[in-house]
Amino acid sequence: MRLFNLFLRRAGVRQASVPAPKSLSRLTIMCPRADLGRLRKQIYADFGAAGLTVAGMQIDHGSHPDIATACVTVNCPPELRTVLMDRARHLRSNPSVRGLQWGDHRHIALN
Repeated sequence: MRLFNLFLRRAGVRQASVPAPKSLSRLTIMCPRADLGRLRKQIYADFGAAGLTVAGMQIDHGSHPDIATACVTVNCPPELRTVLMDRARHLRSNPSVRGLQWGDHRHIALN
């Protein structure tokens, strides 16, 4: 990134003032496809009630015909990190959730 910024400076491009990025957290949830709609509503409702904003959700139906994977991106300021952890523990205790991992575990190739 520093090399790219150096290139831009030498090209005469001024750096725009960029607001500080929000703290983003990602978690990946595996669940049966049949339960995905109900689980998605629960995520949005529970996280919203706790003061967290779900910035996005990407659904991958993958190779297994019965399991869906949801990658949830959450705007979480540092002071609400414990709330996010509590919501994740609550979500993990749901019988429909087969697995919950922090991060985005999709295999994305960058060229």
